[in-house]
Amino acid sequence: MLTSLGITASFIPLVRKWEHGFDAGMYLVYIFSIVVASMADFSTFDFSGGIYLLLYFIFTIFTSFLVQALLSKIFRIDADTMVISSVALINSPPFVPVVAAALKNRDVIITGLGVGIVGYAIGNYLGLLIYQLLKSLSL
Repeated sequence: MLTSLGITASFIPLVRKWEHGFDAGMYLVYIFSIVVASMADFSTFDFSGGIYLLLYFIFTIFTSFLVQALLSKIFRIDADTMVISSVALINSPPFVPVVAAALKNRDVIITGLGVGIVGYAIGNYLGLLIYQLLKSLSL
């Protein structure tokens, strides 16, 4: 919803002309990141049983990154777009402006947000589909 409101607000001329809009957005992203990071509770981690889950996450993230890099090379997509799309898909759209600032390329923000939103939508529907499939198989 925040992303949709942000994109909608970008069509307002006053918002587009605001000099410090990008800086204000970055400030909000930093606040969001700090809040999310502060919610980690390491006392609840099950390090002995969680090693397989960690290995699964590592495999999944690096495999998806390699597939994306390969497809980007095949379709001749520039490096900044590939990196910002990877961040949007692996992390989430709120981290797109942070990486765009690090890349010093604000032009890829809309691409990253779009890819992230489409990824959320597809992922949610695929997740529900897999849930229903597994539920029906486990009778």
